[in-house]
Amino acid sequence: MALPWIDRTRALYLTDLTLLLLLNHYFVPMAEAAAQLMHIPLPEMPLIKRTYLYFGFILLACGWFRVRGEKLAEFGLTVQARWLRTIVLGLLVFAASMTFDLLVRPILDPVVGHLTGTSTTLAEQHFASLRGNLSTLLVLLPSGWLFGGFGEEMFFRGFLMTRIAQVLGEGRGAWIAAIFLQSIPFALGHFYQGPVGVVAIYFGSLIVAASTVLWGRNLWPAIIAHGLQDTVGFLALYAGIAHA
Repeated sequence: MALPWIDRTRALYLTDLTLLLLLNHYFVPMAEAAAQLMHIPLPEMPLIKRTYLYFGFILLACGWFRVRGEKLAEFGLTVQARWLRTIVLGLLVFAASMTFDLLVRPILDPVVGHLTGTSTTLAEQHFASLRGNLSTLLVLLPSGWLFGGFGEEMFFRGFLMTRIAQVLGEGRGAWIAAIFLQSIPFALGHFYQGPVGVVAIYFGSLIVAASTVLWGRNLWPAIIAHGLQDTVGFLALYAGIAHA
């Protein structure tokens, strides 16, 4: 018996949401297993290993929704009539995110580290080989824009946040809930940074998601801000002056 608040359209959205969450977690190991079974060698990228497989999943999802008749603009990937305004909005989101990193994280990280008994510098340890390594930096910079800026924003702030809001009815409360809920799998996806990184990334995700919703669900400012943040982070790690 169907629940009274789930109509046929919402049931479809809920199915999409479930599949997106499952594939977000299992697509890469499934692709690796399939490649191994077919004896196809898969190269690893410096530090980010086989993230290109995850990006392939994002592209497949884009294609799937287009085949089903849904435009990518419905998920925030809209055609921009005023790119200068979009870039300025992206810079504002970037500035807000960097303000959080510079002013809040020095207070938040030690608290989370103390409560969980874990290191506050796991991100720095993970990217330790980047310090002074120009060839690795040149690989990571475009990857940050393509896989992080476009890929992660398209999935979490585009597909996932939109589907959560649609399942919940697309009202104001639904979008607020979607902002908080989509940040959970996004933060957990960075668990290699430990609890300190997960908590900080969760709150940082709220900034990006809230700005996306407030500015008409336009994904481009978030993509620009994410790409810039990864760029600054990689440059700081390369120079040895970064904290996470």
